[in-house]
Amino acid sequence: MSTRIGGIDVGNEQTRRALWDSTWDGIFATVMIGLVDTFGVGGAVALGVPSVPIALLSSLPVWLGTLAQLGLRRRLAGQRRKPWVVTAVRIQGTVLLVLALTGWAPAAWAPWLYAGGFVVYGASNAAVGHLWMSWYADVCPEAVVGRMMAWRSTLFACVQLVTTVTAGCLSRPFNSDTAPWVLYAGVFAAAGLARHASAAFLHRQYEPFPAEQPALARSFEPTVALRRFARAVAALHGAALMAGPFFAVWFLRDLRWNYLTFAVAAASTVAGQLVANSFVGRLADKLGAARVLLGSAAAAAIVPIPYVLCEDHRVLWLANFYSGIAWASVNVAAFKYLAQVSRGIPHRSGFVYANVWLTSSVVAMSLVGGFLAPRLPTVFAWPLQTLFFASCCLRIVIVLALFTRLIDLEPTDALRRWRPGRLFQIFRWSGPGTTHL
Repeated sequence: MSTRIGGIDVGNEQTRRALWDSTWDGIFATVMIGLVDTFGVGGAVALGVPSVPIALLSSLPVWLGTLAQLGLRRRLAGQRRKPWVVTAVRIQGTVLLVLALTGWAPAAWAPWLYAGGFVVYGASNAAVGHLWMSWYADVCPEAVVGRMMAWRSTLFACVQLVTTVTAGCLSRPFNSDTAPWVLYAGVFAAAGLARHASAAFLHRQYEPFPAEQPALARSFEPTVALRRFARAVAALHGAALMAGPFFAVWFLRDLRWNYLTFAVAAASTVAGQLVANSFVGRLADKLGAARVLLGSAAAAAIVPIPYVLCEDHRVLWLANFYSGIAWASVNVAAFKYLAQVSRGIPHRSGFVYANVWLTSSVVAMSLVGGFLAPRLPTVFAWPLQTLFFASCCLRIVIVLALFTRLIDLEPTDALRRWRPGRLFQIFRWSGPGTTHL
């Protein structure tokens, strides 16, 4: 019997079945993400959710999930992860079904019910993300985990593209002003059912019992490299999240895009991420994570410029594509650098340290953005463009002040062996058999 999945030999039939269950879980989860990302902010605009809660819809759940992770780490050491993961996923799916009904709640309650439901939706997933990653790492053979993650990333990006564009085509006649709530209800109900389907595949997925873990370190002393990295990446993401939630608001409320135009913009971002994931990992291997991270951060810093200068949807589609490449590059290079700088730190506490900095920064800066959004003067054509410009200026300052001080951890011999003439090799398309790590 075949033991291959995605063209990769995983060793035995039990592992193959578990990885297939995990893949189907990911497919249905990606359908949910594609639907919610396309219509989530639109639903908030339609219900009149204020600017501060809109700014917190993406950052506050992650921060609360991180706090929950810190609280669960000691309690769950050496225990089974499946019950916690499946329960959290089912909660997430149920909350989406409840969100489908918020549009028919009393007008004074509906915006707050919607915002509160979104927080629970995001936090329930973030709280168990580390458990899912640990579970997957125990199931997938270490020798092929890089290739499997590359194959999964490519597959899920394609699923998200199809989901987003299909949803946009079906809702083409509507924008955030004209869409009836029944449209949002149908979207959230479909997303909730998809999430319950992913829970069913998680429930049947094999889980090896985790090995007994040693007691977690109570504290550690972060290195200079780790402190600089954590502060730089946290500051950059915070500056981005100061304006990030309001790009969708600008598209839907101010520019009055219909949902097909908006869906193509979202799909353009995913396409950019897919392109970046195909080469950035190898670029970081060749040139060093610090160098690629600096270049990627500089590219991400200037992302808002097209949105300040132009309103043409075709130009902004290209800007979204560029944004996907820039931020995917930042994330890949940052993960590689963090893995390097966390070596030797007990129990990968460096990841927790960096994550606390990151989530705290994005929550704080989201609050700043939510406060400033309705109060900034109109310098360009629209008031929100002033916020985009302020975010851009802050990002540039952060790159110059913090990212240029990152400590290069790469061995110099590797750089000496690197020849610029081989650069074209890095940009070859990465299929299921290649590794991005």
